[in-house]
Formats: sequence, structure tokens, C-alpha cells
Amino acid sequence: MRTKLLEIVLIVVGIGLLATYAGARTHGEVERRDALEAFDDRRTLEVGIPDQSAWSESRVAAYRDASAGIPLAVLRVPSAGIEVPVFSDTSERNLNRGAGAIEGTAAPGSNGNAGIAAHRDGHFRGLKDVVLGDEIEVEHQAGTRRYRITDLAVVEPTDVSSLYPTDEPALTLVTCYPFYFVGSAPQRYIVRAVAIN
Repeated sequence: MRTKLLEIVLIVVGIGLLATYAGARTHGEVERRDALEAFDDRRTLEVGIPDQSAWSESRVAAYRDASAGIPLAVLRVPSAGIEVPVFSDTSERNLNRGAGAIEGTAAPGSNGNAGIAAHRDGHFRGLKDVVLGDEIEVEHQAGTRRYRITDLAVVEPTDVSSLYPTDEPALTLVTCYPFYFVGSAPQRYIVRAVAIN
């Protein structure tokens, strides 16, 4: 009798955990699609970032709050099936619904080395399939910049040399590694690319 009750409890807990996981994944996917639509709407309306030099602090804060859900760019890696919005930072919320620009690196699509991070068990899972020479596209408010992958590496989390500034337009994608590791992954997977247009 006790064994049967334990089996039932374990089955119910397992179903609950699977439902929670599925709900979180679905919610993240819905937010990803909403962010891509918001980016497209902003481009369609050609709403740029206005000059804020004459604005009051409260007006600047209100503008930032209103545009916080709109991504800076859209990252596409066709060979890996990746199309993901890139948000202004790597907060947990942003990484659950897309990718985030790494603080201290160039803005996505600009000159310099733009660093972008996302979860290995989410939006950057497809990076495991990229190879040297594959193309990456970053669409931002001013246009689209294409890159070609030049280096793939596995590094320790303390090795941030791939994020150092560059004179030429470059892109560095960062995710945890190994891809199928359970728990907090011990290393980082780095995809480096240089601009081709």
C-alpha cells in the first residue's frame, strides 16, 4: 500500500514538473515572437531613437520604460535555425525571451566587437551545429549587417578575451557549455564572426 502511494505521488510530482517546464518554455517562445513583432513594428513605423539631450530626467526614464520591451536588434543564424530578438542587457527575463547584449561591448550591428549572450538550453542551442564559414545576420534599426563565422572555441568563464574591443566590426556569441550539461555548465562556448558587408 505504501509503495503504491509513493508511486502515485512521484508520478504526480513528475507530471507537475513537466507541466511547469512546458509552460515556461511556451511563455518564453510567446515573448520571443512578441518581441520580434515589436521590432518589426518599430522598423515599419521608422521610429528611431530621438535626441534626448533637452529632455528632463523623468521624460528620459518614461521613454526607456516604454521602449524596454522592444529589442535592439534581431539575430539570425540560418544554418542553425536561430532567429532571436536581442535586448539591451542579459537580465534573466531577457535571456528567457531572447538574447542580450553583453555590457561593455559594442551595440549589435555597430562598429567594434558586439557581444551577445543567450541560454544554451534555449535560444542558442542551435549554435552547436554551426561551422566555420556560416553566416550570421544582425538586423538593427539602421539596417542589416552580415557576418561570417571565423572561430569556434570553448573557454573558461573567466576568459573574457573574446569580448575585447576590436577596430573592425565583429560579433561574439556566448553561451554556456556543454550544451546538454545538467545544472550550471562549467565552460563557455564562443562563436566569433567578422563583418562581410
